[in-house]
Amino acid sequence: MTSLYETLEFDVLRDHLADLTLSLLGRERVDDMRPFATLADIEKSQTQVSEFRSLLDYDQSPPFDDIVDLRPVMKKSRILNSMLQPDELAYLLRFLILIRRLTAYFSERHERIPTLKLITSELIPLKSLENKIATAIDVETNEVKTNASPELASIRKNIERAHSAVRKKMESLLKIYSASGMLQENLISVRNGRWVLVVKDEFRRKVKGLVHDQSATGSSFFIEPLTVVDDNNRIRELQTEEQKEIERILRHLTEDIRAEQNAIERNLVLYGDLDFIYAKTRLSQALNAFQPIVCEEPVLALALAFHPLLYLRMGKDVVPLDIELGEKSHTLIISGPNAGGKTVALKTVGLLVLMTLCGLHIPAQSHSRVGLLTSLFANIGDQQSLENDLSTFSSHLQALKEIAEKADDRSLVLIDEIGSGTDPEEGTALAIALLERLTERRALSIVTTHQSSLKAFAFETVGIDNASLEFDVTSLQPTYRFRTGIPGSSYAFEIAQRMGLPGDMTDRARTLVGAHKNRLEGLILELEERVQKYGQLERQAHLEETRYRGLVKLYTERKDALERNIKEIKHRAVLEAEALLSESNAAVEGAIREIRESHAQKEYVKKSREKLQIQKEKVENLKSILQTAQIAADSAHESIVKGDYVIWHNTGGSGQIIGDIDKKGRVLVQFGSGIKARVSLKELSKSRHAPQPAARVRFNVEADKRYSRELDIRGMTGEEAIKVLDQFLDQALLAGFHEVSIIHGKGSGKLRGHVGHYLDKHPHVISFRLGYWNEGDSGVTVIDLHGGAKEMDETKD
Repeated sequence: MTSLYETLEFDVLRDHLADLTLSLLGRERVDDMRPFATLADIEKSQTQVSEFRSLLDYDQSPPFDDIVDLRPVMKKSRILNSMLQPDELAYLLRFLILIRRLTAYFSERHERIPTLKLITSELIPLKSLENKIATAIDVETNEVKTNASPELASIRKNIERAHSAVRKKMESLLKIYSASGMLQENLISVRNGRWVLVVKDEFRRKVKGLVHDQSATGSSFFIEPLTVVDDNNRIRELQTEEQKEIERILRHLTEDIRAEQNAIERNLVLYGDLDFIYAKTRLSQALNAFQPIVCEEPVLALALAFHPLLYLRMGKDVVPLDIELGEKSHTLIISGPNAGGKTVALKTVGLLVLMTLCGLHIPAQSHSRVGLLTSLFANIGDQQSLENDLSTFSSHLQALKEIAEKADDRSLVLIDEIGSGTDPEEGTALAIALLERLTERRALSIVTTHQSSLKAFAFETVGIDNASLEFDVTSLQPTYRFRTGIPGSSYAFEIAQRMGLPGDMTDRARTLVGAHKNRLEGLILELEERVQKYGQLERQAHLEETRYRGLVKLYTERKDALERNIKEIKHRAVLEAEALLSESNAAVEGAIREIRESHAQKEYVKKSREKLQIQKEKVENLKSILQTAQIAADSAHESIVKGDYVIWHNTGGSGQIIGDIDKKGRVLVQFGSGIKARVSLKELSKSRHAPQPAARVRFNVEADKRYSRELDIRGMTGEEAIKVLDQFLDQALLAGFHEVSIIHGKGSGKLRGHVGHYLDKHPHVISFRLGYWNEGDSGVTVIDLHGGAKEMDETKD
């Protein structure tokens, strides 16, 4: 299996996966990764990755963190009367905190991860033990806290007082001896835990005290004055008491840990499993991979499949391949020139099948299918062995022998340059005999060759297909596009001419291979040219069809919307017209009645005219509304495109479209003040005039209670934290907040540094500072935002 992993470069991919783990436990699971034997195990593993991927893609990242290997610590704690050291307890405390956070994270999302929940639901948060260790151990310094016990606090206070007393005496002596020039250095030093003065050699007998050390040159002596000996002895006694109390605390904590031994060790196992799945999920993200369909039948159907290692190195510049085996045919013979991609195609298929069987996502479309295969054979590259006295051809034959004996209907066989390394005719005959046997057994087989006889064999034999990697006949360069059903030419003469070999040599070579060979290669060349020509025409036709379908869809949507608007306008107009007509009739009748009753007095006539004028204005208003609606309906027929001037209905601002329509039906608009915003097409209408230079987009929004003023990014990496912080600040600005807080914890300060660096460059941050003592101290950054919701320049999507 090791040789297979190396041949298909699965070991390289596995190393990359191991680098994505956060613990030795996870790395060990990567090293132990092997193909699953059952369909249920494969699907379970892949579904776990899919569920985890949905969290990473659409939710906050889980609070994973690096941990040391705690198994030696737990092994030590099992021993009765054992005592863990402060640093070991600090490591364990970090792990307990991590488990508690992970438990909370997954429990809030358990409905979205039914398969992953089988693991996460078993996590056991040990809050009581965590609190006991946290009370005694400083996780930042890995030391025992002073308040770990009242006795320790009292002892350390006494030590501090004793040190203070000694310090005063020593400072007094330092001044006396320094003034007399008896000291080599005017400072108080410590030797063997005792306070001493650095005395010159010639004055060492004049300073009464105990000599603890001397310099390398012998010119200085470190003397403890007799007046502080008792004080130093007292400090030593107190330090002994302190150490005893620390040992008592540590032993007590070790006993508490021993009581929870099984739960802690179970959490370690579960964390290793989760770390492994997390690494597989991050690899899935890096490869833009998907969960394929795994089926019981031995079939293979890869759609837009990439070689994972090439994708990691080159991204989307890698040309994908489509390949199908197991239904219409069981054997593919790939032909074509050297360096055209044949070997890469073999390795891509083998590596993706191996990844699938190991429960990994693969860089191929989600409707790709991989059958449950039980054995893989790969003979790729030069297998020559000097140690075993095997030539290239001998090692090739040894591999073919193993394949012929062991391959069955649940095998995948990959052979590069089948039958090479010996006489071409004999090698071709051996290749045909082997491929006939494999096809008869219904094994899935893919081989590469340059032999024309094998191309003809594939054309004539049921269950065997030709395939090739496209080659640009004009530039004589490979395009790496995989095609089934079409053999490929080796282009040896054409490439030789391009490389500068004399023309008479290539002409002579063509004569020597014979007319039949030339005619066959000529037919393949002509077929290649036609396929490329028709392929280009097909792509152009597809683009036009896509454009046409898009226009038809756009026209239909706008037509439907316009019809709905017209119906609504007509209905509203009828209702308003009826009401207005009734009101106008009443007004006219009232006016006539008043004129008659007043016998046409001027005052009543004037009032009647005023009433009629009011009705006339209402009619004019209705007419204006109908005209505006008609203009809007007419503008709906006009498609808004890049470069058009538009009006934003929500704000009344005018601007110009500077971007294409995105998937959400939005366009990027630049307003007169230079502000850019993504706005829905439904909120825009065409304008005939350019925007005013001083125009400004304004938002009038009250502070939205749905948004929080705090963001907790503890446990995240720098990259994850900045992504979440960017979204949080956008929401805070929209919600009208002028001050928000970021909780990053104290720790090493790395996360705080990432946040500060990001905030320095943020356009809406006026200033930021660390929190005061009642705000979280240096574990919190408080940000002052300008603009809030009163006036916000939309510079982001």
